Amino acid sequence: MKSPRRLFLIAIILGCVLGVSAAPPLPALPNCPARVVVSKVNCASRVEAFARAVAYVAAHGGRVEITSGTPSMEPLIHGQTYTVVQDRPFAMIRKYDLLVYLGRPDASRPNRLMMLHRVVQGDRHGWIMSGDHNRWSESWDRVTPQTYFGTVVALFAFPAPAGAVNASGAATATVSAP
Repeated sequence: MKSPRRLFLIAIILGCVLGVSAAPPLPALPNCPARVVVSKVNCASRVEAFARAVAYVAAHGGRVEITSGTPSMEPLIHGQTYTVVQDRPFAMIRKYDLLVYLGRPDASRPNRLMMLHRVVQGDRHGWIMSGDHNRWSESWDRVTPQTYFGTVVALFAFPAPAGAVNASGAATATVSAP
């Protein structure tokens, strides 16, 4: 088994060899202005996606996280996808941004999970979020400066392994660059 440090170095080398492709902006979602730009790169493998995400972080800053694999952000995110998240000031958040935050996915429970959803509305209490695939917004909860963990700036998708099923829960891996 290779050590995590060795895998990280291999990923950086692969990222430098493969480069970070400049993906065209995603098509606009209904009622979503064109100013919301998140680049999405479809990769041939999980290793390639990780390497490209790490290379992106090395060039532009941020950290790499992997999504949980739930269908809440389809069609934008299918299954697990590496994301690049940048720490930006809370005051810079705008409607339709993709945020990573500590949220309550279930109104009937107080527990919070790390989540990635889209900003759909703001009020004096914070930002209301929703998954693109969800028919509802999370009106029972708000993203505040205390629960905000960053803005998604790039997605690196990879094919799911044969027989994979969607998982539930929070982001499971984080790699940061200085």
